[in-house]
Amino acid sequence: MKKILFAILIAAGLSLAISPSNDAGTTAFPFLLKSDIGTKASALGGAWVGWGKSADGFAYNPASSGFGRKRSVTASFGNFWGLFNAGFVGYSQKLDDHNSVSTGLNIVSYGDFTETDIDGNETGNFSGSDFEFIGSYARRLNKNIAVGMTGKLLYSGIDTFSASAAALDIGIMYRDRRDNARAGIVISNLGAMISTYSNDKPPLPWTVKIGGYYDLPGFPGEIGAQVETAKDVDICARAGIEFDFLKPVFFRIGYIYHSKPEEDPSNSEQLNGLTAGAGIDYKKFTFGYSIQNYGVLGFVHRAEIGYTAF
Repeated sequence: MKKILFAILIAAGLSLAISPSNDAGTTAFPFLLKSDIGTKASALGGAWVGWGKSADGFAYNPASSGFGRKRSVTASFGNFWGLFNAGFVGYSQKLDDHNSVSTGLNIVSYGDFTETDIDGNETGNFSGSDFEFIGSYARRLNKNIAVGMTGKLLYSGIDTFSASAAALDIGIMYRDRRDNARAGIVISNLGAMISTYSNDKPPLPWTVKIGGYYDLPGFPGEIGAQVETAKDVDICARAGIEFDFLKPVFFRIGYIYHSKPEEDPSNSEQLNGLTAGAGIDYKKFTFGYSIQNYGVLGFVHRAEIGYTAF
């Protein structure tokens, strides 16, 4: 059964492309809520809602911490196209054999901007940033199934203007007896704006995601795939492979399958969607690096350090 399920996920991931919906560009907090967190998930194309084997897995699927260790902490940093920076810190704690809680803070800093008057004269500087405060709860129903829920408070500030929102994620995850296969479903960003920059209140980019992973017999690694639909994107597909033949060193590669511009003389979009990275597990510590190709926009680099206690 698990092989059939995974084959369906892989087939979907390889056959579907991103299709922007008619609501593209109309939702709030799109960058903060859609950017990958951590180096492991981002190196694997973001195909993480059914995989989730990382200390920051609860940020993708709140149910994943139901299968986590006793406690874990992680911190990651990312640079986007050399223009602005992002960071994430997260902590998970098992309360008992069935219940876990997690919390995290996701920050995007857009840097400083020059302020000018109507004639173009410089009058000063201002900055912009987004914040996401995460609180998550997971319950393991039995050895194979866990459920979870995450509450999120969102805040955005630019100069003297600000906006805020509240959102909810709901997730479920299945794993087989030996944890050689997993599958997960998440409905995320269910919520509404609390305050806005103007009188308009745009919707949040609600998203439905389904994905899974499988430890292939005889293959030195694991493979995963994910498909999703959202308020502002009709269909998105992701896939990734992690190689473990040099343990404790891991190599990762992934792809976000989406449409490219029809005309691209510079071939800048040729590798758009390609992701890669590497990680090292040393005792209870993990170290990671990832890179994502955004075509003409350039590359996103991330670095991460984590600690897991058994």
